[in-house]
Amino acid sequence: MAGIKELKEELSEMRRSMEKLTEELHETNLVIKESLKSTSQTIKEASETFSKALEDTMTQMSNLTIQMNIRDTILKNLGIDGMIPDFLKKKK
Repeated sequence: MAGIKELKEELSEMRRSMEKLTEELHETNLVIKESLKSTSQTIKEASETFSKALEDTMTQMSNLTIQMNIRDTILKNLGIDGMIPDFLKKKK
């Protein structure tokens, strides 16, 4: 009978250990879930910021190109394009 009592005690100890491990795994899963949410939000915000900055840059480059084309067209139409040295032409 002593063997059965020891076996019951060992099984009870194993059950408590398994319950403790299950709790710890559950807590770990919650921490991982929150971490992934935070990472996802950070990536989303960075993507939105990058997209906005890229859009603004593309708009500025487009405006600069249009301004340069207009300036070159005006100089050509006035017939003074070759008369103004390149270093005097306004550049942005």
